[in-house]
Amino acid sequence: MTPNAPPPSGESSPLRRELPWLVAEVVLLVVLLNANAPELWFWLVVLLVVLAYRIERFVSSGER
Repeated sequence: MTPNAPPPSGESSPLRRELPWLVAEVVLLVVLLNANAPELWFWLVVLLVVLAYRIERFVSSGER
């Protein structure tokens, strides 16, 4: 298989699968950095929940 060939159908690259999550996490981080005091804790909790979910999925995918 050549290095620039697309992955076979049924497979997708890890970056393509993770890209929506990475974008969501970056957006949440930007919102968190621009939040005022009352919103800060809410957005921090949202970011931590998303990161915890991603870590749990990463750990469970490594067990297969």
